[in-house]
Amino acid sequence: MSLIHPSAHVDPGADLAPGVRIGPGAVVGAGVRLGEECEVGAHAVLEGPAVLGPGCRLFPGVVIGTEGQVTPLTGPGGATEVGAGTVLREAVTVHRSMYAGKTTRVGAGCYLMVGSHVAHDCQLGDRVIFANGVAIGGHVKVGDDGVFSGLVAVHQFVQIGPGVMIGGPCGVRKDVPPYTTVEGDPPRVRGLNVVGLRRRRVSAEVRAHLKRAYRILFQEAKTAAEAAARIEAELPAGREIQTVVEFIRSSERGLYHGAV
Repeated sequence: MSLIHPSAHVDPGADLAPGVRIGPGAVVGAGVRLGEECEVGAHAVLEGPAVLGPGCRLFPGVVIGTEGQVTPLTGPGGATEVGAGTVLREAVTVHRSMYAGKTTRVGAGCYLMVGSHVAHDCQLGDRVIFANGVAIGGHVKVGDDGVFSGLVAVHQFVQIGPGVMIGGPCGVRKDVPPYTTVEGDPPRVRGLNVVGLRRRRVSAEVRAHLKRAYRILFQEAKTAAEAAARIEAELPAGREIQTVVEFIRSSERGLYHGAV
């Protein structure tokens, strides 16, 4: 059984699973699907098409699925998806894709704190954490287990690798290599995200391989292509090393460098 406050508006075209709770003044539009045990706080606004997985918690003032901040914007746009167990705190905004048939995605188990913004066509992995006031531009990709300090702003089309920690406040304009810690103005790689790697039970041996990979990239190779080839040839082909190689090769905005 769902619990819906009398002052909330739920469109007949919305689909509510059992156990959904909707607070006062909330608006749930047509084409919105809420999974089991979702909580929608007071005065939150959800526009479809949008899908929220089971156990999501939306605090007061959250806005999901409104159109992207793009001028001129033509057509109705696409959809929004939020994974199971994700928490969106007060005044978080997530805009739908600007393209029909495409989706802005926030993964499962994410925690986005007060005032965070996810622009149109962004793709967030699982277990991503945004502190207060983080804002990411359109088409940004964030890998699993990313952690962003308060007031980090990310330029559109930037890629953030998995396992990254970014210290704020800062503006991120280039791609951030996997498993690194980045901070400063301008940002620089300050080392491996050792705490995050340990939490993911990445062995000391693999961490040493990652350090060697980034020394090749930052200090020895003359080009990104050369670095990727050397890392692939010289280091064991485990999951983390392969992730680094693929990330280097896929980067279109250039990579932040630094020290490990």
